[in-house]
Amino acid sequence: MRKRLIVLSFDALSGQDMAYMKRLPVFQAFFARAAICTNVRSIYPSVTYPCHVSIVTGKHPRDHGVTANVHTQPKRANTPDWYWQAKYVKAPTIYDLAIQKGMKVGAFLWPVTAKSNIHYLLPEIFANRAWDTQLLTSLRNGSPLLLLRFFRQFGHMLKGISQPELDDFVTACVIDTIRQKSPELLFVHLTDIDAKRHQYGVHSAEAYAAIDRHAIRFERILDALKEKQLYDSTNIVILGDHTQLDFHTKVALNEILAEHGWQEHSAGKVISWKAFAKSNGGSAYLYQKTVSENTAKLHALLKKLQEDPKNGIERILTSEEAAAEGADPACTFMLEAKEGYLFTDAPKRHKKAGKADHGYHPSKPNFRTFYAMAGPDIRQGVKIDRMSLLDIAPTLAKLLDLPFESTDGTPLDIFLQESDV
Repeated sequence: MRKRLIVLSFDALSGQDMAYMKRLPVFQAFFARAAICTNVRSIYPSVTYPCHVSIVTGKHPRDHGVTANVHTQPKRANTPDWYWQAKYVKAPTIYDLAIQKGMKVGAFLWPVTAKSNIHYLLPEIFANRAWDTQLLTSLRNGSPLLLLRFFRQFGHMLKGISQPELDDFVTACVIDTIRQKSPELLFVHLTDIDAKRHQYGVHSAEAYAAIDRHAIRFERILDALKEKQLYDSTNIVILGDHTQLDFHTKVALNEILAEHGWQEHSAGKVISWKAFAKSNGGSAYLYQKTVSENTAKLHALLKKLQEDPKNGIERILTSEEAAAEGADPACTFMLEAKEGYLFTDAPKRHKKAGKADHGYHPSKPNFRTFYAMAGPDIRQGVKIDRMSLLDIAPTLAKLLDLPFESTDGTPLDIFLQESDV
């Protein structure tokens, strides 16, 4: 029998969340038969889109091409385009290899899959033009006939892209696909925890309520597998991509650059620039429009800004140092924020909004995420002290007998039944 796999990404799930999750019966039962690591090092920058591409490629952002959530578009800094389409991924993915092997694949709100060859595709992509609508955007970038049925049957559940309604809609679509199509490989991205942590804080009651809702969604997915008699033959992964840290101060980097003559703004928009800060939340890329002798001048300014505690700059990385960490080698510099500080690239200073964010260096304390897998091909009860997000793709490839030629990660043989380790 061909192996089956469902990968559930609970965005912003922390390794520290396991203690709470074990109180919930459905997670408690899953963990009892799972292989687990609660100390998973994320990638840099630790934001959703680069993380999810690293999960399916086993590559650092510098190598797979998705180096941030959004494109660097100074004149659209308030409404930039995201790395939505699969064309931006420059490395082989688990789902590409599975499709080549003849497996039927589904992806639901999994980042950077729009316009891919995935058979059952509800892409994560949002209308960000005044003339566009969410339905038309989704249809252009996903599986149109399938999506028309989803929106007709389950569209009443949505409130735009607000949570928890969005994850409830996605879960309904996943269950319907299991019942109607029985795909062999499913990737599902749920963002309820991430949304609530951004808004209310890492350890807020609202964030834990989102975990409660995930337990209900997870149980419903398991029930659908049992109904189709697929449960016993399906391997299941629950993972996080990054966690978050609480912050108290936002630093508007592009406003600071404008104050020092590196940009011109008008009506809250960038109209010209020589250097631009592209925020990842807890870190930021610095790009120069034209790299020249002005690089030394820019570095001197950043060093001066670092001396003032209110700017929250913990570290200044050169392009080479950023690349060594796995980030975009095309940046001129990269800034790492102190814990408690958040960088923003909006050209107009904003009042404080939100309580927590990601993007920080993965070595920061209490910034590890989570991985667990269980099923017929997984060793029960195995626990390891540490792993990398980059280890996931080669592990899943080995599980599914897919030919990954090279990754930056290492397969976790100890988790797999066929291993002699």
